[in-house]
Amino acid sequence: MISTLYRFCIPIFAVWLISWAILSWPGMQDDAFIHLRYADNLLRTHHITYDGVHSNYGASSLLYVGLLAFLSIFSHSPNLPRLVSTCAHLVLFVGLVYLFLRFVPVRSNLARLLGLLMIFIFVSPSAVRWLDDGMETGIAILFVALICWIAFDESSRTSITLARYLVYMAVGFLAVLLRIELILLCVMALLMLIAAKSFSPINSPGVSRLLLRNGHLLCGGIFALLFIRIQMHFLLPDTALAKSTGIPDLHNAVSSTLIVLVGAPIFGAGLFFFWILTFILAMRIRSSKIATVLANSIFPILFTAAVLRGQLIQGNRYFAWTFVFSILWNILVLGRVSPDRQWKLQKDWAVYSFIAFLLLALPLEVKAMYPVLTDRARLARQFEDDHLEIFQGKRGIALDIGYIGYFSRADICDLGNLVNGRDKARLDPRTRMTTCILDKPDFLFLSPGVLDELSKYYSLEDWKTCDTFDFRNVSSVDSHHLLVPSSDLKACKAATQATGK
Repeated sequence: MISTLYRFCIPIFAVWLISWAILSWPGMQDDAFIHLRYADNLLRTHHITYDGVHSNYGASSLLYVGLLAFLSIFSHSPNLPRLVSTCAHLVLFVGLVYLFLRFVPVRSNLARLLGLLMIFIFVSPSAVRWLDDGMETGIAILFVALICWIAFDESSRTSITLARYLVYMAVGFLAVLLRIELILLCVMALLMLIAAKSFSPINSPGVSRLLLRNGHLLCGGIFALLFIRIQMHFLLPDTALAKSTGIPDLHNAVSSTLIVLVGAPIFGAGLFFFWILTFILAMRIRSSKIATVLANSIFPILFTAAVLRGQLIQGNRYFAWTFVFSILWNILVLGRVSPDRQWKLQKDWAVYSFIAFLLLALPLEVKAMYPVLTDRARLARQFEDDHLEIFQGKRGIALDIGYIGYFSRADICDLGNLVNGRDKARLDPRTRMTTCILDKPDFLFLSPGVLDELSKYYSLEDWKTCDTFDFRNVSSVDSHHLLVPSSDLKACKAATQATGK
């Protein structure tokens, strides 16, 4: 029955995913253009710099910047990050289908059904929003899935070849270079392998041998940390400082997380509930309970770290990978259950309740995500069509700096403290705003609320709105106004001629 469902559903899911990818093309998240500008400058200057002059660590993923820089040799299209993220999403889809069909036994109806539900979540419109956004999230989840599979596969092995050990080290190295927080998975994989093997009646090596034999991912991750420390002089990027207060804040972390999860019904709240469901099911198995608890501790650990650091949680990409790791491990564990211990599907009312949730959430999500994704595509075309290069070499003030920074090639004073150096990343918003004003900007790219705050320190009477760009979210539209001094209307004329306004 479940195999028949796969044959019927997978082609439909594939067409559905490709349709949403085409519908939202070439829309991207604002931060994607930050990485693309870093990549362009890396190709040109051979070091990590946003403005092309000063080295700084304002990119959250060094590996992604390097990948974009390499691909920029073949294409200088501003749509390059979107192409990369969409390809990663498609590879992830194919990889999950292959994993569940190839490595989850046919007799394991429950595990296969859960695998199909996981694939459904990954083709939802909210998944397209967060995985096809030009960022490295899809690639990161590919590494997360690979690390999970490595840990699961190695948990049943008693030996490892040198070639496989080196390959796993490379996976750990690249994963941490992609997202530094994935070092947590490397540590957890080691602990899970020790938990799975230390109680094995067949082979009970000492602790030191267990650490050495199963520390391949962690060794690679540590080498990545050393590489980052040597190259960038700091482990955490400037963005980590700018987006955290350093003051523990439980209320903000809880409220931000709820907003993020509710804002993506299937790929946010759906992933969360699916994680809880699969964890409960996996804990019914007597064996591997310690490893399963460890595999499902990723989200609580990361959430606790966010609370302690006063971390700003601004998108589903911050937590999605934690759920994916735990869910995938739980499904693979359920696939190992012997035939005489298989549960009858009709008894798992929670599974069918979750299916009902997904089916009810889908039309609501389609209605909510359609304007978000189509407006994101329109916004990308608007920036690409406008002649913003007239601001190249000029000084601007912006908060969301991705689009405006890439298409203008201007010298941006970033109110978000992301790309102007580590000393600026530590400044509070008020100090940063007054510092940017002292630079005598040639243009402003800010939302009405930020402009109102700026007007307390700087008169905007002689400034003219040149154009407006609408950044649509699920429940609101965040408009950004491009302003220039009245004495310099040449930039406005260029934009007007480009857009026909």
